[in-house]
Amino acid sequence: MSTATASSGSRYLALAPMLESDHVTRLNLTLAIFMFASFIVFVPAWLLDNRMLDSAAVWTKPQKFNISLGLHFLTLAFLLQLVPRAVRAGPILLVFSYLAAGGLVFEYIWVTLQAAQAERSHFNFESDFEALMYALMGLGAFFLMTIAMALAVQIWRKGDRTRKGLWLGAIIGLTAAFFTTLYFGFTMSNSGRYVGAPLEGGGATVPFFGWSREYGDLRPAHFVSLHMMQTVPFAGWLADRQGWNAVAVVCGVTVIQFALAIALFIQAQAGQPFWPA
Repeated sequence: MSTATASSGSRYLALAPMLESDHVTRLNLTLAIFMFASFIVFVPAWLLDNRMLDSAAVWTKPQKFNISLGLHFLTLAFLLQLVPRAVRAGPILLVFSYLAAGGLVFEYIWVTLQAAQAERSHFNFESDFEALMYALMGLGAFFLMTIAMALAVQIWRKGDRTRKGLWLGAIIGLTAAFFTTLYFGFTMSNSGRYVGAPLEGGGATVPFFGWSREYGDLRPAHFVSLHMMQTVPFAGWLADRQGWNAVAVVCGVTVIQFALAIALFIQAQAGQPFWPA
């Protein structure tokens, strides 16, 4: 890397000085910043546009999308620091990062476009084209998650083991999030997000999240499973900082969060909301 490029990268990462200035880290951090910036840009539309879709403001879906994926890529940028620079900038993580970036761009455009038209981006089968786009969103979501699994494998093989809690938490959190999120996502794509309710739901919902308080809703289980990629590594990091038993802490948090996701899934499948109205 040239001196000018290194200097540019250093300035670029001024808000996150603990991150190295390699291409893959910058890519994931850029995607995170872009999503958080989009959240800010969409706030006026979110507050002023009074159109509703499935019992929520039409811009709520894009805003949830912006926050969730901003956090997703920010997490990846930080956990990438656990592997050596040569591995981090190598072909495996580079390819999977660009696949994730492609999935993000595709989904971002479609979710935003549909919100602007007060149309669903997910679970939309009103035309052949919209059904096709929904199927392609499933592929995009898969690409968004494969980077997590690829990174987990590289951390396991070549990651920094001196911070045992963070090392173990990253491997387990990324792996568990990958498999459980895909399972819950696949279930919803085949059966719908609600149990015992029409496709569009209706009635009382949890503010912002939009989860039904009247019907079984599979999204809370999906939410809990997805964010294992943040909570479990954080538990490992905290165990390292506090001198706790890292294995016990990481495994304990994993079991609790996995059990919660399964309990929410079973509850939803029984047609019961997790927070009754």
